[in-house]
Amino acid sequence: MMSLVKWKKIYLSFFIFFILMSTIFCGVSRVNISFHIALSLFLLTLIFSSQARNQFLQDKIYLYSLATVAVFVIYYSLSNLWSTSPHLSSSLTHSFYLLVLMALYRQAELAGYKKYVITAVWLGTIILAVLTLTLVDKSHIFHSRLRDGFPWSPDNVIDLGGYMALGILFSVLLVREFKSLWFLVPIPLLLLCLILTQSRGPLMALVAASVVTAVLRPKWNIKLLAAISLLIVAAVGLLYASGFLDTFINRIDSSYQQSFIRFGIWEHAYDVAMQKPIFGWGFEKELAFVNSIGQHVTTTHSLYFAALLKGGIVGFVLFVSVIGLALWRCKQHFALNQKAEVAIWLFSLIFYSTQGMFIISNPREYWVLFWLPLIIAMSTPVSKSAQR
Repeated sequence: MMSLVKWKKIYLSFFIFFILMSTIFCGVSRVNISFHIALSLFLLTLIFSSQARNQFLQDKIYLYSLATVAVFVIYYSLSNLWSTSPHLSSSLTHSFYLLVLMALYRQAELAGYKKYVITAVWLGTIILAVLTLTLVDKSHIFHSRLRDGFPWSPDNVIDLGGYMALGILFSVLLVREFKSLWFLVPIPLLLLCLILTQSRGPLMALVAASVVTAVLRPKWNIKLLAAISLLIVAAVGLLYASGFLDTFINRIDSSYQQSFIRFGIWEHAYDVAMQKPIFGWGFEKELAFVNSIGQHVTTTHSLYFAALLKGGIVGFVLFVSVIGLALWRCKQHFALNQKAEVAIWLFSLIFYSTQGMFIISNPREYWVLFWLPLIIAMSTPVSKSAQR
C-alpha cells in the first residue's frame, strides 16, 4: 500500500502545477482540473489515513486560523439568503475551495515544499509578463496600459500590475529560501511590466509594504539591497532612454487627480451600507452610482467598503478578524526574519484598499492577490524537525 509520504507528494504535485497554471491562465476552467485532483486526493487521504488525520488535527494553531476564515466565508455565503439574486450553493462551494486551498498550502509547508509553491507562482508571473509583452500591440504599448495583450491575463490591468508587484516580492522571498541572488534577475522585467500597466495602486502598495516592513524590523542584507537597487536603476534607466518615463509620470499625476473621484464612490458606498448596517445587503449587492465625471459605477473600489456593504457590521467585523489574525501571525515571521512574507501580506492589504471586487469565487486573480498572501501570512514558520 502506498505510504502517506508518497500520497502527499502526488497531491502536492498537482497543487503546485495548479498554482503555476492558474497564475498564467487566470480563470481558465480547465486549469482547475489539477486543483480538483489535488483536492480529491487530499480528502481521500484524510478519510482513509488515520496518520494523516492525526497530523492535520494536531496542527491546532493553523486549525484556529482555518476556523476563523471558515466563519468569515460561510457568513458571506449565507448572506445570499438576504441578497436580491442569491447564489448560495455556488458561494458555499467557492468557500469550500478556499478552505481546501489553505489546507493544501499548509500541507506543502509542513512537507518542506513551501519554496516550490512560491516558485510556481513566481514563475507564473514571469511567464505572464513575457507573454503579455510579446503579444501586446507594440505600436500602442506606451498608451494602451498593456490592454489586449495575453488573452488569459487578468481582465483588469491593475490586477496585472498586482501580479507583477507580487512577483518582485516573491523574488526576494526565494533569494532567502534558495540562498541564491539569481532569483533577482527577473525583477527588471517584472518592474517594466508593472510600470507599463500605468497603474499607480500596485506600485504604491509595493513601495509602501516594502518600506513599512523594512522600518519595523531594520535588519539589512547589504548584498541583497545592493543587487535590488542596481536592477531597479537599470530598469528605470531603460525607461528613461525609451522616453516612456515622462509618459508614466504624467499618467501618475493625472491619475492622482482622478483618484479623488474614489472618495465620492466610498461616501456613496458607506451611505448605502448604512441603510442596512447590521447584516448588510447580501453577497450579490452592487452599487448603482454615477460618479462626478459621469461614469456608471457598480463596485465600491475598496474591498473594505465591499465587505461592509455586503455583510454589514457583522461581516466587516469577521473580515477584520481575519486580517487581524494574519497580522498577529506576522510576529512569528518577523521572529525568524521572514520579512518577505510580511511584506507580501501588507502589499495585499494596501492593494485592496482601492480594489473593490469581492474575493469569494472560483479561482480568479483574487486567489493570487488576496488569498495566497493571506495564507502565507497565516501559515506560521515550520522548523525543520517539524516538517513531515
